[in-house]
Amino acid sequence: MTSSKSILLVLFPGFNTLDMNGPYEVLRKTKSGELFNITVAAESEITTSCEGVQVKRDIPLDESLISGVASYDILLVPGGTPEPVDAQVAAVGGPFLNLLSAFAKLESAATTNGEPSRILLSICTGAIFLGALGVFNDRFCTTHWGSYHRLKERVEVAAAETAGSKPGTVVAARFVDSGVNVNGVRIISSGGVSCGIDASLYVVKLYAGEEVAKAVAQQLDYAWRKTDGFVVL
Repeated sequence: MTSSKSILLVLFPGFNTLDMNGPYEVLRKTKSGELFNITVAAESEITTSCEGVQVKRDIPLDESLISGVASYDILLVPGGTPEPVDAQVAAVGGPFLNLLSAFAKLESAATTNGEPSRILLSICTGAIFLGALGVFNDRFCTTHWGSYHRLKERVEVAAAETAGSKPGTVVAARFVDSGVNVNGVRIISSGGVSCGIDASLYVVKLYAGEEVAKAVAQQLDYAWRKTDGFVVL
């Protein structure tokens, strides 16, 4: 069995509840909850979703967390409706975007057993944040089908601001594993809402094998659409 992995799930006002709860359910069901330890971070003690659900954070999203983000193996970024997502994108230099940027830039050496060293996983329109930060430059990516055009605009602007970079290529897929970036962080994006479940099962497969992922899907009574993903080898 692989060693336990630490996941940081970062929330913002207006996040989508299934973007959070779908992956949370999958990852906590794996190996009876022993494989993944999930910590929820947010700027406020209570964060309200776009559906009106209130979630209490485990730890604050502040400079201390940003400076210590290397202690996490996976950063999970949910999406939300356009207005709150755009509000976070506009807050350049704020804790939310700074955390995502800091994680993407972590030096992540390859592991000896073939497991990913670190994963940056966006769910649904959470990809908009990564696109705006240039994380998808020269990479494939996806998001909710209704926001393909929004992500395309973001990756084009980000690439234009980075000399020698090409815009990320937005594709229609349940999830996209675009491989590791120059720092060794594996970049994965998922499509809309329920696609986060498929992407999370794929993450389980990467760390614990396909049979474990299948067992989790069976326990959830979920038809895992694993072949609808796009993996760059």
